[in-house]
Amino acid sequence: MYNLFRFFLRYYLFILFISLEFFCFYLTYRTKKYNQAAYNNFGLAVGGKVHQSYTGISDYLYLRRMSDSLVNENAALRQRLIESKFDNKVDSTQVNDSVGRYVQHFNYITARVIYNSVDQASNLIYLNRGKLQGVSRQMGVFNANGIVGQVISVTDNYAAVMSVLSKDFKVSAKLKKSEYFGNMHWDGINSTTATLEEIPKHVPVKVGDTIVTSGFSELFPRNIMIGTVKKVKTQADKNFLEITVNLSTDFGNLSYVYIVKNIRRNELQSLDSLSKKND
Repeated sequence: MYNLFRFFLRYYLFILFISLEFFCFYLTYRTKKYNQAAYNNFGLAVGGKVHQSYTGISDYLYLRRMSDSLVNENAALRQRLIESKFDNKVDSTQVNDSVGRYVQHFNYITARVIYNSVDQASNLIYLNRGKLQGVSRQMGVFNANGIVGQVISVTDNYAAVMSVLSKDFKVSAKLKKSEYFGNMHWDGINSTTATLEEIPKHVPVKVGDTIVTSGFSELFPRNIMIGTVKKVKTQADKNFLEITVNLSTDFGNLSYVYIVKNIRRNELQSLDSLSKKND
């Protein structure tokens, strides 16, 4: 109580000044219609700014929830595509196909990018999904525009992805129009282009032709978008074309991705190990 008394005693002139100022504003507001309108407009403007900021924040959080929902819905729809199925039908004169023609081959786990680089020789991407969410090494990653990379390391709740923009990344790719396939790798120069090799010289290739995944690896289903042909180069002493590909994925703007879970991967790997033993 004593300290409060000392405070008022020390600052009573300032407190009196502030009180008189508010009293003057009050009298001015009550006696002049113009001043009332001006103060009301000022209050409305300030309140509008606060409300606008609050609405913007609310809308942003709502859009984030909406994005999560749409990505999960897209993953469920992708799992229903023929490319995500395995053709299980055989000759009905030999085996009675009781399980239907198609069975699931690929499932998809949605994830959000929490780190991304594009200016290194071997660029990495971190995702907010890991072992506890069903992610393991050697899983393919893509987004709505095209392929992104492959998982190379996982913890309980996070995954590290080798980006397509890495000197060590390769993927089996094909010309969608002709079905001819080869290996695609990053040229290490530009974050928007890569190189497709091993396409024979006699294959007709035009600028703008679509490049997609071949499905010949365990990473991706077939026909996932990779990009389009930017340039075709031939050399007299070589039997293959050198094709520059415009990547369809914008690696400078990654947000949500799909992690490919190949349900039959263990079976393929066991077959591969048996083949190596017989060599």
